[in-house]
Amino acid sequence: MSKIKLALDVVNDLRNLAGSIEGLVEAMKANETEVAKAELEQPKKTKTKKSTESKQESEPEQKQPTLEEVRAAMAEKNREGHREAIKSILIKYGANKLTALDSKHYTEVMKEVGDIK
Repeated sequence: MSKIKLALDVVNDLRNLAGSIEGLVEAMKANETEVAKAELEQPKKTKTKKSTESKQESEPEQKQPTLEEVRAAMAEKNREGHREAIKSILIKYGANKLTALDSKHYTEVMKEVGDIK
């Protein structure tokens, strides 16, 4: 492999890393604002038996995957040679790269990535 090709691969990897870091920062920023809003909206309550029971009932809901989990699943499929399938899933949900993907689509994207054979 030529040195130019290796240098271009390094540049591409650095761009991917920068995108990953940008996505992480955006997720952290979004999480901070969501937590702050939730704290402002909820009046302070004392814990009662009813509130504990309602929390236990709502826990079986499936948790939302994180950006890192989606990235890891996509990276694994990409290494397996499914780059075009990964790209088409992102485009389907209106994103040209993972960091542009709206977090509300993470569950659906994870399911579709998992279905790639």
